[in-house]
Amino acid sequence: MAKIKQVLNSVTVEEAKRKRICHRNRKKHAISGGERCLVVRDPASGGKRNYCVECGNEILDVAADDLHMLRTDLNA
Repeated sequence: MAKIKQVLNSVTVEEAKRKRICHRNRKKHAISGGERCLVVRDPASGGKRNYCVECGNEILDVAADDLHMLRTDLNA
């Protein structure tokens, strides 16, 4: 049997070792060392974007809705 493809392999949760910037709201949100954050990697450029817990949860909420729509479309 073929291996199952992972479609979310560029998204992880990390604990910041030092201060990071939340890329959704750079001026108001900061990620302090020791805090957890959502990290989205761009496989093409090798870069990554960090998101604080608040913004990360909003991003994951949208992603959950998108996955639900894909599953609905697939099983229609």
